[in-house]
Amino acid sequence: MKSFRVLGSILFSLILVASMIAPTEVQAVVPPSVHDFFMGPDGVTLGMATVSLTSMSRKERQKSNLGGILKLYMYGASDFTSDFPMEADVAEGLLVPTTLPVKTGVTAAVVTFDLDTCRVKGDQKGKIGYQNCSHSGECKMAGYEAGQLAAIKKVLNEGGVVIAVYKNGTRELLGTSWQPLEFEVATDSGAKGDDPLQIDFKFKGDGYPFLPPILPTAMTLALPA
Repeated sequence: MKSFRVLGSILFSLILVASMIAPTEVQAVVPPSVHDFFMGPDGVTLGMATVSLTSMSRKERQKSNLGGILKLYMYGASDFTSDFPMEADVAEGLLVPTTLPVKTGVTAAVVTFDLDTCRVKGDQKGKIGYQNCSHSGECKMAGYEAGQLAAIKKVLNEGGVVIAVYKNGTRELLGTSWQPLEFEVATDSGAKGDDPLQIDFKFKGDGYPFLPPILPTAMTLALPA
């Protein structure tokens, strides 16, 4: 059995080398069934190797890589005039459209949070064949006042879309109008005078066909005066 394997390896090597040097002559001498057994019906192609995946890398050195979120904007799901963004609206991690399909006169709601308390996340996971993405984020706001509660009441049973601005200026969109983020609020009085009296604001959604896409630089947002 061992000798047979050695002979088979030698025969395979000879056919392989000969096919590379003189493929036409080899096909004329070697029976098609034997040639296809070793080489496959399409033969061997040199210099044409392809990779179905794309190489990944960390960000290059000697450039800043700041973490954290600088600003946070919100739109309600009912602010949009069409389902947005769809998978076709995202190409290579970027939003293709340069305008948001929102109703005339609608401006983004601004979330003013405590310094260094806002973060956003994206996850791509699941079993092969059933994977999808989730978007989420959170921030903290000092205080517990009537004006804050009035604004919070607006997100009760009203999902939406969030735009996060990174500290390097990158803008990212989380959620979609057709699968809105769910907003969650929790308040905390603290137990003593130097404990934070604060509001925790969170948002999350899943079932998206993409990680949070980046907004094009040409896209402008209508903000409150």
